[in-house]
Amino acid sequence: MLVQTFKKMRQDKRDYRAYQKRVNELPEDYRSAMKAVEKYMWHYAKGAGMFVILKNILEMFENSADDGLSVNEVVGNDIAGFADAILAEYPEETWMNKSRNELRNSVK
Repeated sequence: MLVQTFKKMRQDKRDYRAYQKRVNELPEDYRSAMKAVEKYMWHYAKGAGMFVILKNILEMFENSADDGLSVNEVVGNDIAGFADAILAEYPEETWMNKSRNELRNSVK
C-alpha cells in the first residue's frame, strides 16, 4: 500500500510539472490570467478535483489562444466573476461546500 501511495505521489508530481510547463507556454496575457485564476481558485478549492478543473481551464485557454481570441474575450471584463462562475459549477470541490456539509452533519 505504501508503494502505491508513493507511485501516486510521483505521478501527481509529474502531472503538475507537465501542467506548469503548459501554463508557461501560453502567450503572456493568457499565462498571467491562468496563474491568477489558479491562485484565486486554490483559496476556495480542495484536492485533486480542483486540479482537473484547472487543467480544463488551461485547455480552454490554449484553444482560445490558438484561435486568436484575446484573454478578455474568454474571461470577460471580470476575471474573478469568471473564476467564481467555474467554482459555482463544481461546489463539491470547494472548502465552503465541505464546511457546509460538516455543519449539516453536526446536528442530527
